[in-house]
Amino acid sequence: MIVQGSQLPQFSELIEALKTQFSGYSVYTLGSNSQKSIIVQKSSLIGAQITVRDQEINVDACCPNLFVSAILGFISAIFTPYAKFEMKITDFLKERYS
Repeated sequence: MIVQGSQLPQFSELIEALKTQFSGYSVYTLGSNSQKSIIVQKSSLIGAQITVRDQEINVDACCPNLFVSAILGFISAIFTPYAKFEMKITDFLKERYS
């Protein structure tokens, strides 16, 4: 899912907003300095990866456990829990930044 906005937050502000909104989940960064992403982890199997580019925020369902992710791979986004969690994150970001 893609959230577009004219005034997107700084990366650190986005992390704090996600930590506040989803306080029961793990929120952490992933990636290099040039291309960072944020992972919101609901459980060891369900999470969302958020990447900010230009004037958009890209939200993708993911499996935060690397071993399980390698096994599930491309099919993780079609399972209902993944899609529901992706929509939950996307809805929050649209409401806040669109």
